[in-house]
Amino acid sequence: MNHLSDSKNVHTVSISHKAIIIIIFLIEVISAQFFFSNREDTITIVFGGDVMLSRKVGAEIKKMGVNYPFMSIRDIFLPADLSVVNLESIVGTQTKFVDKEYVFQAEPSVLKGLKWAGIDAVSLANNHSFDCFSAGVIECADSVWNSGIIPLGIGKNSAEFFRPHSFWIQGNWFVIMGLNDTKSGFWGDDKPGCAPTWTARGESIAVDIISTLAEIGAIVIVFEHWGWEYQQFPDERQLQLGHKLIRAGAKVVVGSHPHRIQGVEFYKNGVIAYSLGNLIFDQKDSLGNIGAILELTFIGNRIYTISMLPVEMFSTFAQPKPANSDSMLEYFRNLSLPLNTDVYIEDGRFFFRPLEKQE
Repeated sequence: MNHLSDSKNVHTVSISHKAIIIIIFLIEVISAQFFFSNREDTITIVFGGDVMLSRKVGAEIKKMGVNYPFMSIRDIFLPADLSVVNLESIVGTQTKFVDKEYVFQAEPSVLKGLKWAGIDAVSLANNHSFDCFSAGVIECADSVWNSGIIPLGIGKNSAEFFRPHSFWIQGNWFVIMGLNDTKSGFWGDDKPGCAPTWTARGESIAVDIISTLAEIGAIVIVFEHWGWEYQQFPDERQLQLGHKLIRAGAKVVVGSHPHRIQGVEFYKNGVIAYSLGNLIFDQKDSLGNIGAILELTFIGNRIYTISMLPVEMFSTFAQPKPANSDSMLEYFRNLSLPLNTDVYIEDGRFFFRPLEKQE
């Protein structure tokens, strides 16, 4: 996929709520990324869940090479018109770390593997964005940009980390934002960090940006880091926030953070995939070793199909492979049924549809 134009430097100190929206609108018009689909009719956007390339996964990469984690899933991400994952590890060379139980910093070389796999953008708006303090935020954002991958939801200040990023695909304007609801990663508008929805002002800014962009014709997609770890069903906050983002104008909300797959909900004119689970991680528990790759197909600005391909890391450590979907059908149905969503299988994928017409 060709990035024909690129502008990432927005310098500001402290700017008003309204100024953020105006600046973002101008940036989006000037510096959109242009992608061209090989297919005439449909547009395919693919999402992966938590990708952690540090700790034991990092050690495996050192032995096997930077492409190793993606070898069995590259054929899913690479052909898509746009591919996005949640990068659950800062990337850099920092030597000072935040004092907490889990700190993840991957070596910069891992970005070559992500690029090889066809990943176009990564959300870095998560609870590990500040693992190496402000210096780590800045180095990571710059390194990702320089690798040819777009960092979502992170930056030197609020103008950068609240900035959505545009992708023109077959004449359709898609906009993606990375947001974080885990009560971490934000220390002020003029400081490095990631875009918060856990503050009232941050949530309001995000909602206004989404509303503004939707009103002028953008197809808005939100990658939101939220919920509680190891929970298989969204909590009340996820439901409330997901619905609010859709009402604001988002077409799709994709979730990460729980390290578990959660269900899919059709709400008004949009869809919410509450959590895709782990794509690449080194957790030992069984549910932490399965994940889902979400594929959305669009015809113009309309969602045509919503499907998930289950993946597992039982057979090969740190290298997800497509899982046996027949054995997981009831599991996926049980996750989505409380959200009034039906699940059926075609060609090894789970497809989702509302059980009844939504309001």
